[in-house]
Amino acid sequence: MDGTAIALRFVKLQVDDMASALAFWQSAFGFEVQATYDEPGFLEHVLAIAGENGGLSLMLVQPKPAARLEQGTAHGPLGFMCADISAALQRALAAGARVTMPVTQVAPGVQVCLLESPQGHAVELVQLDT
Repeated sequence: MDGTAIALRFVKLQVDDMASALAFWQSAFGFEVQATYDEPGFLEHVLAIAGENGGLSLMLVQPKPAARLEQGTAHGPLGFMCADISAALQRALAAGARVTMPVTQVAPGVQVCLLESPQGHAVELVQLDT
C-alpha cells in the first residue's frame, strides 16, 4: 500500500463486560479471536470471521477499570450479509440478542432484520435473494 492509499480494516466496539461480549460475538456470528492486547488502560480482542482472510476485523475494547458505558446514537448498526437470514437470526437470538425490527422485505429480493446485542450494540442482518 503506497503512502496515499487507505483501506477500512476494523470496527471497534466499547464494551463494559468483555467475557459476555466476546461470548455473544463468537456464538452469534462465529467470530474468532485473532489477537489480544491486555494493556494497563484497556483489554482488547481483535476478532475475525473464520475464512474471511483480510476481511474487516471487529475489535472489542474494555477500558480498565471496567465501567458502565453509554451507547451513542450517532452511528448505525454493524451489518452482516447472510445467505439465510432466518438461521442467522436464530443464532443471534440464542446468543442473547434482542430483535428491534423483525425480518422485513424492504425491496424486491432484499430482506433486513435489526437486532441489539446483549451489550446494546445495533446489528443489521441483510439477505439478498437471487
